[in-house]
Amino acid sequence: MLMRPAPRIVLYGRHSTAMQTATSSIDQTESCMKLVTYVGGTVMATYHDPEQSGYRRDRAGLRKLLADIESGTVDLIVCEALDRLARDAEDVAWLGKKLAYHRVQLHTVSEGHVDEIKFAVAGLLGAIFLKHLVDKTLRGMEAAVLAGRCAGGRSYGYRRVIRLDDRGERIRGLLEIDEAQAAIVERIFTEFAAGASSIQIATKLNTDGVPGPRGGQWNASTVRGDPKKATGILNNPLYVGRLVWGRRQWRRNPDSEKRERRYRLREHSEWIEVAVPELRIVDDAQWSAVQTQIKQRSRPSTDVPVARQNRRKHLLSGLIRCSCCGSGYTISGKDYYRCAGQKERGTCSNTVSVRKGPLETATLSILQHQLLTEDHARLFAEEFQRELARLTSTSARQDQSIIDRLAVVTREIDTLAANMLAAVASPALLKLLGDRESEKARL
Repeated sequence: MLMRPAPRIVLYGRHSTAMQTATSSIDQTESCMKLVTYVGGTVMATYHDPEQSGYRRDRAGLRKLLADIESGTVDLIVCEALDRLARDAEDVAWLGKKLAYHRVQLHTVSEGHVDEIKFAVAGLLGAIFLKHLVDKTLRGMEAAVLAGRCAGGRSYGYRRVIRLDDRGERIRGLLEIDEAQAAIVERIFTEFAAGASSIQIATKLNTDGVPGPRGGQWNASTVRGDPKKATGILNNPLYVGRLVWGRRQWRRNPDSEKRERRYRLREHSEWIEVAVPELRIVDDAQWSAVQTQIKQRSRPSTDVPVARQNRRKHLLSGLIRCSCCGSGYTISGKDYYRCAGQKERGTCSNTVSVRKGPLETATLSILQHQLLTEDHARLFAEEFQRELARLTSTSARQDQSIIDRLAVVTREIDTLAANMLAAVASPALLKLLGDRESEKARL
């Protein structure tokens, strides 16, 4: 009688915020050892993701775990609960399919053996949890703003105030004027109202050694910003004692593995505005003079200044560096590359602009002569054959995986149908049955 080999086990732990103890993830994996002893096997690796959200796929520990799965060096994953691996419904479903494809099982201390049904239920519960968490967070932020506290990032010209409530907990969002930075804000408003451009102001501030809002150098865009989005020093209503919140609605891009965040500008009627006269830095006359200058200097031919329009990404974007200051070269005008240190910050003496077309042509010519050699062609052919062999092997395994999955889905459909006949058909059961029928059709 053949003995089944002991499963190769990987442990995983994750905690979300710095509010939890630094050892929370380690404690989770240690609590899994009883389950490891129960199922038997050998722990091959242990991965942790401290202070990482469960809604991110780009966690370092998770990436290593997925690499083990794809390399075929793991048979079983053990963690405290499924939500340690993923919370988003889409991520849970994706993880379930990935584990099924590679024939890797998942056991958790909370759920035991996690099968397809538990994956589906966990995805639904995760979506509900996320919706409630977002709603609760937004309600808390709105309440803070209505109470005159800042719910977003700290604006230049202010510093945070540490004050405790009756329970001894810190009251978040309290600000007070930073006199040194406030003087810089007043200087910017005064110089712009007098006719200075945003690049001239940024250049003077850099020349005088004034640190920018993030500690680095000043950019023209930091000064000017975007009037419609109320961004930039010159457009921040907090400087005239008006706290504005809710201008932007953030959303995640569902097509991105990195889950980058984008936003849309809400209608002005949706903004929440509260008077905070104690935070005023600029008087109404200065503010009005600056807003008048901004309107007068705006280009009448378009609603959005050319410098703010989304340009297509150019061939050498982010690849060219200035030999004088090391700053990147950016597109200037229609088709020239120019040093960003000179263009945006005025900190570089290099005024040379390079025409885009000839530079890109020369670059491509060099790459062509360097890459299209006999050695590189042979290397490419070898790598191509190696990858082709790997894909062929993967395809064969995938065919068998599909056959196995089809058998599992068919059994699940029969089980769900039997449960629906024996009891009341709940919306959750109907959804699960519909999902399995769709998956069976695809398979």
